[in-house]
Amino acid sequence: MNKHILTLGITLLTLLGFSVNSWAQPRLSASNQQYMEVRSSQTQTFSNAFQIQITLEGNNRNYPNWSLGAILNQPITNSEGKTLPYGKIKLKLSAVNGATFQQIGSGTTAVPLSAPGNTALLINSSNYALKNSNSDYYSQIIFTVDVILEGGTYLDALKTWQAYSLNLAFTLLDNRGAELSRSSATNGMQIRPDGTYTTPASYGIQVQNDAKSGLLELKTMNDYLNGASVTYTNGLTVTAATPYAIQVRSSSANFMAGSKALPVSVVNLQLSSASGSSSITIPMAETAQTIGNGGTTTTSAVNYKYHIRYFTKANDSRLINAVPDTYSGIIIYEIIPQ
Repeated sequence: MNKHILTLGITLLTLLGFSVNSWAQPRLSASNQQYMEVRSSQTQTFSNAFQIQITLEGNNRNYPNWSLGAILNQPITNSEGKTLPYGKIKLKLSAVNGATFQQIGSGTTAVPLSAPGNTALLINSSNYALKNSNSDYYSQIIFTVDVILEGGTYLDALKTWQAYSLNLAFTLLDNRGAELSRSSATNGMQIRPDGTYTTPASYGIQVQNDAKSGLLELKTMNDYLNGASVTYTNGLTVTAATPYAIQVRSSSANFMAGSKALPVSVVNLQLSSASGSSSITIPMAETAQTIGNGGTTTTSAVNYKYHIRYFTKANDSRLINAVPDTYSGIIIYEIIPQ
């Protein structure tokens, strides 16, 4: 009988020892707080989106140089299958209770989320230790976490009544980077369709009709002596919703006819706005040159038309001495948003 009682006593002591060790390790608990609603294309900060509690129980406990991390558990998707890019979100510790950011020495800088499964450190090696003295059994630090969503025209394509799920794991790490505790929380973010969003600016540039295969002919002596020209009315169309610049270049330094070559600079280009507001002339070159500017910021894209004129100058010896043939090359027009 005594033997059975002694065995039971040993079992109880073993369980008690295990429980004490478990309580001694810090525990982290995370929860969602304020729901997040997006109503515009502007950068937005959602205050108190998550809360983190770090609790330490037990006497004479000390965890110096601890770190606090955030891990995206999965892509930020909704029930429609749309995905919010994780790179557009930052986390920021905005408040702390039980210590100060000055004591901790870090934590006030907004930190971008890393790819799912990777840790983004909100606090890196705290100067403030997690500890209880011999007379203290319980201590706690509570953090408020803000979510910052980067603004941009990309939000227009993501607007929906179906909320995006932001599923985060917060981890407490010791001074060697080993995980002490982890807790996950999920919050919803709705990009409301009834908000005011900026649509992505669309740009386009197109050479029209006969101008796509332009032909400048020198057929008579007068063409060599006085120069030749050809004009393509409304030969170029630019589409833009913001100010822009037009650049032009040739694909190589020479026009070619078999093995025969002519420098592209024998041809000059004049680009004139169909509205009559501007006209710029340049010699052709392999290096990109700005040939026009225009446009204003608008809510939707606008078409701008230009007349293209190619011409040669009078008495250009390079043309006079060239072997007659059909020389060809490629002219490239580009639009540069401003």
